[in-house]
Amino acid sequence: MTASPAEAYCRTGMTKWNSTANAKTIGANTTFPSGLRSGLSGGLAQWNRSGSALRYNAPVYTSGWQIYAWRASYSYTSLMGSAPGYAAAQRSGSTHSGGTLYLSNRFTWVNGSQDINAGKADVQTVAVHEIGHFTGLAHPWSPHCTDGTAYTDAEKKSVMTAINTGTRRSLNSDDIAGVTAIY
Repeated sequence: MTASPAEAYCRTGMTKWNSTANAKTIGANTTFPSGLRSGLSGGLAQWNRSGSALRYNAPVYTSGWQIYAWRASYSYTSLMGSAPGYAAAQRSGSTHSGGTLYLSNRFTWVNGSQDINAGKADVQTVAVHEIGHFTGLAHPWSPHCTDGTAYTDAEKKSVMTAINTGTRRSLNSDDIAGVTAIY
């Protein structure tokens, strides 16, 4: 999806990966639900299609998932509030070296059309959005974004606005402009 202006992405308060030297591999416990796995893989793959130097590997499902600095968790943390997902980065100044991507066990997960208000979340839509936070992009609307720019049409159509706006499984021009500007 293309929308203008594609340079309107927001980075307010966000960190980026401390290095792009290696592709990032997310680890998940073998108990991570099998029905969520293809959506998690699809969300990671979207960022690889951006043309940036940043790369994400397919998830690794192992009982030794704790060895991975970047993890996927099917659980709830109070930081999520009523959101279906949350990205918690291990910050160090303006960069991060990993963290945990939470997918809430309080939602019904689907691989298709989502309705957050009804408690139904699309795995890939939520995964691509939360991975966008690890990539370095913020929610583009106030009060999250304080970069002084208007909330543009491109931002409204981006995956970073995906939470209550329906199913958005693919990056748009604004998401791509953001990740390529960072990496």
